[in-house]
Amino acid sequence: MWKNFRILLKALFMTVPILFLIFILATLVLNFGQQSKPETSIDEETYARVYTDNSTVDSMVYQVVSQNITESVVQLNTTKVLSKNNTTKVLVKNKTTTVVATHNNTNSTQIYEYSFSYLYVPVQVCSSNGTKSDPFLLFVVKSDVYNMANRMAIRNTWGASSNPGIKLVFLLGYLPVMKPFIQKESNMYKDIIQLNFIDNYHNNTIKTIMGFTWVATHCRGANYIFFIDDDYIVNTKHIWNHLQSLYVAEKRSVFLGFVWKGARPQRNTKSKWYISRDDFKDNVWPPYASGGSLVLTVDIINKLLTQFKFMKPMFIDDVYLGIACKKLNISLIHESRFSVRYRPDKMNHLFSSHGFRSPMKLVEDWKKFHIKYDMVI
Repeated sequence: MWKNFRILLKALFMTVPILFLIFILATLVLNFGQQSKPETSIDEETYARVYTDNSTVDSMVYQVVSQNITESVVQLNTTKVLSKNNTTKVLVKNKTTTVVATHNNTNSTQIYEYSFSYLYVPVQVCSSNGTKSDPFLLFVVKSDVYNMANRMAIRNTWGASSNPGIKLVFLLGYLPVMKPFIQKESNMYKDIIQLNFIDNYHNNTIKTIMGFTWVATHCRGANYIFFIDDDYIVNTKHIWNHLQSLYVAEKRSVFLGFVWKGARPQRNTKSKWYISRDDFKDNVWPPYASGGSLVLTVDIINKLLTQFKFMKPMFIDDVYLGIACKKLNISLIHESRFSVRYRPDKMNHLFSSHGFRSPMKLVEDWKKFHIKYDMVI
């Protein structure tokens, strides 16, 4: 009996140090994991989606497309309205930062102003004084700050024109977690416009307004501005030839796009596109061009920027533009060749085609289109 007891004690004394060592190692690993996480207040899902594969994200700045980066998951948490000294501030706030749009009440006239700072601006794309060195056609790609792979795909496909009359820039909002990656991307390609508003779906209108502001300030000599999302392919040669014909015909003040008529606001509170009657009381939207792909001229942009100051912000950017155009009596020219659907079979006849959410899909399809149709000019 005593012999068995001594054997048990011996086994116990041998096991305890091993268990203690395992506990120490586990504690060190956990502490290291906590220390390696960046000191930022982003949510756990965002951290997991970006930082668990930061080597892939980092390499995308230097290599042709390898894979897609997840879409933004940072969402609005609160919206507050504060009033002081006849000025109302609309705060759009989330876990990382706060952006402010103000409107001043003067004799019942509301003036909305947007004040954001440029974090990065393109180099050698446009002249600031509106001279002839500005491009004939400027592509402004509205891109989610996370979508580095999409931007790489565009730079290496339809955006890779050697025509000096065509320039390309990318328009981004801001998220702290992406700061080092955007810094590298901007330094390498010098085609990034980034402002310090939070980059998410509900700030699409702010992104559009600030893109218009940059064009009106820094590229006002450009003849035509093509605003497009980063999940489209463009038939560069086709749109170039069409705009050249418009210019020759002296149609130099235009707003082109896939125009929707008779669409109704979504009143279902569970819908992503829900609009209350306080935001828009009518039952039918005015005509509006799909915001993912449209062409307009700088004079139209200037008129819209003036009108925006008197309009309550709305997160659906293409509808917001449509409302402004109606107030200004700006005619929207419908062009079915700005396809809102994935139409690879029609690419030879289209200006643009939607639905290339995967950068690899965009690259693969572009190779097929380019070989078949020679779409770059």
